[in-house]
Formats: sequence, structure tokens, C-alpha cells
Amino acid sequence: MIQDEKLSQAHNFLRRRIPYRLRIGIILGSGLGVVRDAFHSEIAFPYKEIPYFPISTVPGHRGRLLIARRGRTRVLIMDGRVHRYEGYSFEQVTFPIKVMHRLGIRSLVITNAAGSLTEWLVPGDLMLIEDHVDLMFNVSPELSGSLVFHKSYYSKRLIDLAESIALSQKVRIRRGVLVASTGPTYETPAEVEVARKAGGHAVTMSTIPEVTMCHALGISVLGISLITNMAAWHGGGHREVIELARKGSSNLKRLITGVIDAM
Repeated sequence: MIQDEKLSQAHNFLRRRIPYRLRIGIILGSGLGVVRDAFHSEIAFPYKEIPYFPISTVPGHRGRLLIARRGRTRVLIMDGRVHRYEGYSFEQVTFPIKVMHRLGIRSLVITNAAGSLTEWLVPGDLMLIEDHVDLMFNVSPELSGSLVFHKSYYSKRLIDLAESIALSQKVRIRRGVLVASTGPTYETPAEVEVARKAGGHAVTMSTIPEVTMCHALGISVLGISLITNMAAWHGGGHREVIELARKGSSNLKRLITGVIDAM
């Protein structure tokens, strides 16, 4: 009941201030905020102003909910996300998904920066997420009985659409399986080997909680990972990942805008 009241307050706050009907949403991962530049921002809500909305604390995440337009299409953009490793629970990390659903979002493009687990994915590549391996152990009473296990977590229709857009735009793209762990530490070589043996092709510290809630609510998901590094690499940490994501995000921007234009 308390969770429903919080959700209602956040929804009512936004509903009174958003004069448009929205169906499509986008979540921007670490360093991927440049994608927003392809849209004309009309209204911005800092997370801290929305009742009970979790606040981004990690560099590379602006922490704003945007109403943005491209042509005649308006989208709801999460300009930065929150993570389990910031101290948030599964319920808090997925709270924005439930708010977006209340606002009418039925299709969601979810992005992340990820490390490659395979030689055929290199920094700068885009991976369409076909499936995932959850090493975050997302357990929540609110999901009990709500999941439809015969249905894919990721929309085949949107994956096929994104692949056709990538082909027409001459954007290098692959399909693969995403593995997610809680973080915030990067994977050890032994953990990378476990992720590979589990069938993973890329690894991240986000996305799966959001996708899980989308699955429960019936929101169609297109998941896209931008490969920023090889997993277990000894680089400069999160700040370097952000910089690598920014450098490689031009293709992601082209792909997302192509998908939005075609939807």
C-alpha cells in the first residue's frame, strides 16, 4: 500500500505537468547522454523534484526526466539511471519503470555501457540484447506471480526493426546475451570466465532490474549495449568508461533515432 501511494504521488506530480500523450521511452546509460541531442527537449524534471524518485549519484548520469520531441514523435527520456550499487533496492531502481508505465509508456529503449566477453565484440560495437543472465539476484515479493515465463524479455519485433535500421545506416551491430552483476567493482578474470560459461557476450551493472519490471508490466523492450571495453581490463575505471561511451555513442544515436522514426 505504501509503495502504491508513493507511485501515485509521483505519477500525479508528472501527469499534471505533462500535456502530451506518451507511448515510447528511452533510458540512457553511462556516458550516453549525447543521444538526447538528437531530440528537442521540451520539459525537464530533475529526479530530486519528483516525489520518491531515486536520485542518480554516479558521474555520467544527469538525473533528469525529459519530455523530448523528434519530428511529430514525443518520447520520455531518463537522462541517467540509478543502480543497485548506489545503495538502492530493486524496488527503488525499478520505481521509474512503474512511473513510466503509469504515464502510458508501452515501448522502452534501454541502453547501457558494457564490457565485452568475446573477441567478436570490440569497443565501439553495439549489441542488441536477445537474452540475459541475472547475477544480481533480483528477488522481490512484488514480482511473485506476475511474470509470464513463456514470453521473451526482449521484443523480437523491435530487435528485427533495429537490425534493419542498422543495416540501412551501415552501423556495425551484433546480437548477444547480456550478463549483469551488482558491482560497483569490475569483474575479476575468474568472474569473466563464469560469465562466459553462463553464455554471456557482454557484462554490465544495470539494465536487468529494469527489464524484469518491464516484463512484469507488459512493456516491450529494445535493449542495446554499447561496448566500451573488454571485461576484466585494467583501465581507468568508471570515468574512462564514460569517456569511451561518449566517443562511441554516435552510432548509438543514429540507431535509436532511426528506430524512433520507424516506430
